[in-house]
Amino acid sequence: MTVTFYFSEWRVVLVGKTGHGKSALGNSLLRHRGFFESPVSSESVTSHCRTGYRDMQNGYRLVVVDTPGLFDTRVTNNEISKELVRCISLACPGPHAFLFVLSIDRFTKEELDTIDHLKELFGKDVTKFVIFVFNGKDSLEYAGITLENYIKKSPVQLQSLIHRCGGRMTTINNRVPPKSKEDDVNNILSLVEQTIRSNGDKYYTNEMFEAAEKVYQSKIRELEDKYGKRLAELELREKIRKEIEEHEVFPNKIRELEKRLTELE
Repeated sequence: MTVTFYFSEWRVVLVGKTGHGKSALGNSLLRHRGFFESPVSSESVTSHCRTGYRDMQNGYRLVVVDTPGLFDTRVTNNEISKELVRCISLACPGPHAFLFVLSIDRFTKEELDTIDHLKELFGKDVTKFVIFVFNGKDSLEYAGITLENYIKKSPVQLQSLIHRCGGRMTTINNRVPPKSKEDDVNNILSLVEQTIRSNGDKYYTNEMFEAAEKVYQSKIRELEDKYGKRLAELELREKIRKEIEEHEVFPNKIRELEKRLTELE
């Protein structure tokens, strides 16, 4: 079977934490209000990658891949990571840009963990292809501050990552009617075009991801080797303490368990 690629494409992948509006952004980009499910909820609806597209007036086809939210309340990060691997193939032969969707809000530890997780999963090469899109433009307008000033007050980790990604960032309000957010959508598409041009029309390849995946898995194995035994000891210690607290445990059994605890100290 022969596979034909549509080469006049701009391929983008949406990534970010659960509940920050990736699916809503995807609908805005596609000019299709309900293509990606986007309810008001703290739980992620997107459990599997999904692709949509539209043909633009400039002659290019815009391909949008929506991904599961990191720190999904229903699935493990391991499962999410595996699904993100699949998103690379859905954006075949490779995405031109990753739209990292964030919310105009205070940054929690989970937020910063999301940033670290994406860096580890996709590797250092991904910084050439990342665009930061902040959902909640209306909050900035209400406060009377610019996105640039907002970023200056954000955690150093985020400022550093945006700098390493070439300062590519913009904002959007996905809750307004399509015509009201047309300028925001065009700003995002303009950044996508700039990213493509700055990379010489190249895209994030499967080879880049595989190289990053090897490094990532190597780090995981190192951590397992380093902490695996210690975690097993802690679990055993907790189990022993619980047994000692049980009223049904006989005195001689208590002495035996206490001896084992002492050996673990």
